[in-house]
Amino acid sequence: MLKNLTESHTSKSSTPSSLSERSDVDGATLEEAEESTPAQKRKGRQSNWNPQHLLILQAQFAASLRQTSEGKYVMSDLSPQERMHISRFTGLSMTTISHWLANVKYQLRRTGGTKFLKNLDTGHPVFFCNDCASQIRTPSTYISHLESHLGFRLRDLSKLSTEQINNQIAQTKSPSEKLVTSSPEEDLGTSYQCKLCNRTFASKHAVKLHLSKTHGKSPEDHLLYVCELEKQ
Repeated sequence: MLKNLTESHTSKSSTPSSLSERSDVDGATLEEAEESTPAQKRKGRQSNWNPQHLLILQAQFAASLRQTSEGKYVMSDLSPQERMHISRFTGLSMTTISHWLANVKYQLRRTGGTKFLKNLDTGHPVFFCNDCASQIRTPSTYISHLESHLGFRLRDLSKLSTEQINNQIAQTKSPSEKLVTSSPEEDLGTSYQCKLCNRTFASKHAVKLHLSKTHGKSPEDHLLYVCELEKQ
């Protein structure tokens, strides 16, 4: 009799915990998913996670920023149509997109920054590219930069089919180190060598991408591992 009562109490007390775990998985945002363990990533909506989804969301968020007469940037919400286009081409649910947006806005209001955007409240924002660790100062330049990674313009999202977008992304990302955006300060007569493996690259952007993805080096350490070579 006592044994049965104990088992019954134990079974009931575990129910809220399991409900809490399920709620945490369902409510997880995309940025939180990046930090999850492999076991956690297999649960819930994050099982089909694709890094390109985050680039699209970040570009769309940057496009929604508006500059005031004082020079500061304010956040405006994505329209239902914009969310629908993102959902259609990424496969993310409208709820997941809303959770991500809510998390970004909360972080910006609470701490003034997120993983991809800092100092928005000062009027001098800094945008970070998760794909190549570049740092960019204006929303328009940031959007163009992300579009170079994605292989299509954000404004074409509603016009292209899912197959077309996936093909363009595949072409742009294969191989990823061939993705090079020209920079005014780079000398066309100069190549860049990785000191860790002696591979050479045609641009500073490419060698930074290589250091981040192949060697796991953070942006602030890149200059320590790059050697400029004059082309013959």
